[in-house]
Amino acid sequence: MVAKNVAQTRAVMLWRLPEESADVLHSWATTTGQLNTILTFYEISDSPIPSPLSDIPIPLLRRALKTFVRSDRAQIIGVVDGEGVRFVAATK
Repeated sequence: MVAKNVAQTRAVMLWRLPEESADVLHSWATTTGQLNTILTFYEISDSPIPSPLSDIPIPLLRRALKTFVRSDRAQIIGVVDGEGVRFVAATK
C-alpha cells in the first residue's frame, strides 16, 4: 500500500516507556491528591495542575495506564465525555 501511495508508514517515538510514564503519572496523582478521584483523560493531558505528562497524546496515555490496570493500581472508567481513570493507592 505504501508503494502504491495509498498509505504512509508511521512511527511513534516514546520519550519514556509506558511503564515509566505510568509511574510518573501515579506519582503525580499521589502528590496532588488525585487518588480515588475520577479524572478524564483530557483532565490529565491538559491539567491545570502541571504534570510531567501534560500534553501527552491520549493513545500514549491509554497505553501507560494499561500497566496500572493490570496491577490493580488504576481503573479505566467510561465517562460522559469519553474515558476516565481512577488511581488507587499502591498495595504492597
